[in-house]
Amino acid sequence: MMGLMTALAVSAAGPFAAAAWIAPPEGLIRPFETPRFRKTFSLDGTPRRASLRIIGLGDWSVTVNGRGVTPTGINQPWSQYEKTLYWTELDIRRFLQGGENCIGVELGASFWSNPNPPAGRYNKDGPQRSAGEPYLLCAEVEMETPDGTTVRVGTDATWRVHRGPVTFSHLFAGEDYDARLETAGWDRAAYDAGGWATARVVEAPNGDLKRRDWPGFASFDRYAPTEIRADSEGRILVAFPQNISAQLRMELSGGTPGADVRVRCGEHRAPDGRVAGAYAVDCHIVTDGRRVRRRWHSFYLGMQFAEVTGAVLPGASNPGRLPVLKKLELIHVRDGLATAGRFRSSSDLYNRTLALVDAAVRSNMSWVMTDCPHREKLGWLECAYLLAPTFLYGYEGRAWFAKIAGDIRDAQTPEGMIRTVAPSYPAGKFPGAFDWTVEWGAAGVMVPWIHYEWFGDAGILRDNFDCMRRFTDYVGSLAADGLAPEGLGDWYDYGHGHGPGPSRFTPTNLSSTATWALCALTVSRAARVLGLADLEARYGALHEQIGEAFRRRFQDPTTRLLRHFGSPQCANAMAICAEVVPEADYPVLIEDIIADLVRRGYQQTPGDVGHAYFIRALAQAGRSDVLHRVYSRTGTGSYGGILAKGLTSMPETWDAMMDGYQSLNHCMLGHVVEWFYAYVGGIRQSPGGTGWTSVVIGPNPGDLSSCDAEVRTPRGRIRSSWRMERGTMVLEVTIPRGVRAEALLPSGKRVALRAGRSVVHDD
Repeated sequence: MMGLMTALAVSAAGPFAAAAWIAPPEGLIRPFETPRFRKTFSLDGTPRRASLRIIGLGDWSVTVNGRGVTPTGINQPWSQYEKTLYWTELDIRRFLQGGENCIGVELGASFWSNPNPPAGRYNKDGPQRSAGEPYLLCAEVEMETPDGTTVRVGTDATWRVHRGPVTFSHLFAGEDYDARLETAGWDRAAYDAGGWATARVVEAPNGDLKRRDWPGFASFDRYAPTEIRADSEGRILVAFPQNISAQLRMELSGGTPGADVRVRCGEHRAPDGRVAGAYAVDCHIVTDGRRVRRRWHSFYLGMQFAEVTGAVLPGASNPGRLPVLKKLELIHVRDGLATAGRFRSSSDLYNRTLALVDAAVRSNMSWVMTDCPHREKLGWLECAYLLAPTFLYGYEGRAWFAKIAGDIRDAQTPEGMIRTVAPSYPAGKFPGAFDWTVEWGAAGVMVPWIHYEWFGDAGILRDNFDCMRRFTDYVGSLAADGLAPEGLGDWYDYGHGHGPGPSRFTPTNLSSTATWALCALTVSRAARVLGLADLEARYGALHEQIGEAFRRRFQDPTTRLLRHFGSPQCANAMAICAEVVPEADYPVLIEDIIADLVRRGYQQTPGDVGHAYFIRALAQAGRSDVLHRVYSRTGTGSYGGILAKGLTSMPETWDAMMDGYQSLNHCMLGHVVEWFYAYVGGIRQSPGGTGWTSVVIGPNPGDLSSCDAEVRTPRGRIRSSWRMERGTMVLEVTIPRGVRAEALLPSGKRVALRAGRSVVHDD
């Protein structure tokens, strides 16, 4: 090692011991432009190991000696930045070489600094956040020399910085690139950086530094256009086969330097093929007259359609010498959670429904569980717990859901309120119930509990118990006559003849009070796990008190039915799942749900909040036969009806409204996947079980002839594969060692299962 490296040699220090926070010089980077940083250093030889620790605000990508280390420029986790800043560690040994080396870092926009964009560009009003320093970098390379010495190189005033070729970067409004500003080799040691400015050392931002311990963003499927044509005005209209969270990659050649190629991107299109919708995004590429290959850096979008102006297709008449569009593709990007589940049945409708929901699940697998990957990109919290089983059956989410719980803790107010969104940018910006609603804030209680149930680690409860308890108490401080405050309720319920919005069928204080009761019950159960007997009793008593108030206000003492405004499906299901009515009343409420379904031709009416409870109440009551009828429908208001419209990801509304504002890639109504795995495939934990130590394999075939489901649980792989032979089920099961398991067959027959593979006949 030579020079600076020797001077910075240390033996034992924590992360970023040799790193300062740096920023571009004031005035160098204009609003919405982005900077590049570089640092050269010399090595006598290849180190034994070498890692890079980095925080880049807003977002970042890194290269070493001109080679990309990260697959995208989406690498800085969104967080409640004033509380927590996540750092990432990368193994860079294979990128280093003896002699001169160069590290290059390019920053981009994120929620860290999210001002309103210029007029005319799409913006989500509400989650704006200002930062005194829109771009900050803290990075450190730690290497172990062949003699065992630890050496560090960190960000400081010797780093150089320059304006990059991304001339506009915004989380919502898109990304512009000017090829004329590109500097080849800028991230290689031989590049002459004499014209680059010196980085400015600044004060560290607030926030505890934590290591990211879940997978980062990665690239997955690539999609070529299924349709590409020019209209009579010369616009190139492009359709891709899948609506998905993606980055756009474009190849252009020729044209005059300075030619501006605009790409309008979205998920809605007009009958003439043009991109439509209230949240379409425009991105620009300015060419330099040569071949340009460009992929978005730190921007991604849920999209399926593109409209290109300022370019022509190969072979087209080109009197204006416009750039030629050689290639356009979508690259699916998301958080790289590993696949954990697989489900396939004899029902093509079920298989296509799973694919429909899974596209929305993958598209909203970001730094938080977003509700949509385009219009908002926000962590609306009702999804985080109501859809948790759907995500966990399909993907390994232990650290990811723990991070979501941490976001909620960080966003909780001193009074105990948990807003509708976490992280919250900034707190209190959304109006009325969109800022605070019990059914959304309950994620602070339910996410840790569901995590504990799935993974069996009480550490998540210890980390979050104070948050869980304080939220439950906060709701109580606002309660009137024993009822929780009203809010959005069963958002986007369906079948009442009105447009989507707050609950129409279910009193909003019924759903909020049932949710509050469920929170109290869950806090009591968590206290029992943690050995807090006094708190277990206190919150158990609170649950009973809430139940009494609930029954007094909403339950008819004679018929035992619940109050509603035209459909009892949500109200009854939530009351059962929150245990606020006597267990003896469950059959009455279940039959009331079924009677309403029969009257409606098996049309479900619950929305964003009630749908998960609707499934659980019926399935746990042994009425999956009814759910088969609900989810086998193909008319308007069903999964089949959505597929019939040609959609490829789950939309925001049951009737798949295509008005240009309702999202066509929204995970919030995808709860059916939980039922597919747990009750059609039949893979579920035993009642009261945690950590998959005890399971029930209980398939409900309906009219299906076969199903094959598999889940990689914390205890290992569980598989349930069944087929019907002359009206009798043949069930093949694989169970991991150390797991207690029982088969529950359609006839009611129960069979103890051993570890390994078993075949059971229902005869």
